[in-house]
Amino acid sequence: MIRWQADVVVVGGGPAGAASAAFLARNGIRVLLLDRKHFPRSKPCGDCLSPPAALILKELGVLESVLAAGPARLDGWKVFAPNGASFAGTFRNAADGNALLESALAFRRDRLDHVLLTAARDAGVSVVTGARVDDVLRDASGRVSGVSGRTIDGEPFTAGARLVIGADGLRSVVARRLKLLRRRPRLRKASCSIRLSGFTDAGSLGELHIGPEATAGFAPISAPEASGACEVNLTVVVPAGRARNSGGARPLLWSAARSIPTLREQLARLETLDAAQRPPVLASGPFDLATRDVMVPGAVLAGDAAGYFDPFTGQGIYHALADARILSASVPAALGARSPRDEIRAMKGYARQHRRMIREAEALQRLIDAVIRRPQLASLAVHRLAHAHAAADALIAATGDLRRARSLLLPRVLLALLAPTGSLS
Repeated sequence: MIRWQADVVVVGGGPAGAASAAFLARNGIRVLLLDRKHFPRSKPCGDCLSPPAALILKELGVLESVLAAGPARLDGWKVFAPNGASFAGTFRNAADGNALLESALAFRRDRLDHVLLTAARDAGVSVVTGARVDDVLRDASGRVSGVSGRTIDGEPFTAGARLVIGADGLRSVVARRLKLLRRRPRLRKASCSIRLSGFTDAGSLGELHIGPEATAGFAPISAPEASGACEVNLTVVVPAGRARNSGGARPLLWSAARSIPTLREQLARLETLDAAQRPPVLASGPFDLATRDVMVPGAVLAGDAAGYFDPFTGQGIYHALADARILSASVPAALGARSPRDEIRAMKGYARQHRRMIREAEALQRLIDAVIRRPQLASLAVHRLAHAHAAADALIAATGDLRRARSLLLPRVLLALLAPTGSLS
């Protein structure tokens, strides 16, 4: 039996876990981070970070390392409707003169996770990979006092702590063991992601394609080489029922991509690259993880484990990093609390800010999901936004975490949407 002890045990080495660990260790807190995988590890992801993520990466001291690795910079997004209509929105007008916010970074998750985990180690975090957490430990009063599990070699372990941070993603063991899940997922979607190198002329805008039966995100995820070639990410999102009868992730990805009319221009090039490279196709889902709370005495959730709705708007990495920053400000007081009640009181600031961030983002995601599930409505909405540039920029800024979702209700945005346009083709 292996026994570890720390002030804080972080379960999960992704952005939420690694960033939380790094922030806390820099404040002199003894942190142990556990992850069941060895790093670097492949991860299904759209690989895009909202612009404000750069501010948190800078605060962590890793922005230079990320930029040195050559990420792509996205000026905004272009959205295609099922009937071929499209609109483009950019981040610049919402950046308020801050150059870091004028573009989003797009960067492979395995590389981003490596940078963040290295920062955690450098800050003094004890990182143990290949350690699968199976349960939480509790003391005589019922308060969470650590976690237990087994290493990849089958050896049992316990990790005692004054606080456990569950940052173990959509399938969070910590959230389940704490009985913090509110209900089963209702949004039955699955995604498939593939990364392909050697694509030319990818442009500076990410692309979102809405089809009658699937949606897709397509974006460069590396800076272009001298030849103009770069690596790109193609992620498709489909109803989970379609995924069950697909014959595997690769057939599902390409059959779903072929069903999207506006993606067909890129498809031949993408499939040619896939035939030559045969990179892994990574699947994930279902989504829509609903939690009834993010904390109990002795434990707190962060990142996707604390709640997640839909991958369409691609805000997950930023929300994970934002959770880490907010959480790190509350943990020292929680560790010094004299009673479970004082501890919960100390963590309420984090819970409140997390709920506000997630609540508005989820409301916008639900509205977008309601539109894209109806092809005619999606075509009408895209047609309208193509003629309402202020509204288009406002929507892209809101989904890019530069503005709160409620900014879409500002008079100038509503007036732009209501202005007369040409006929819908």
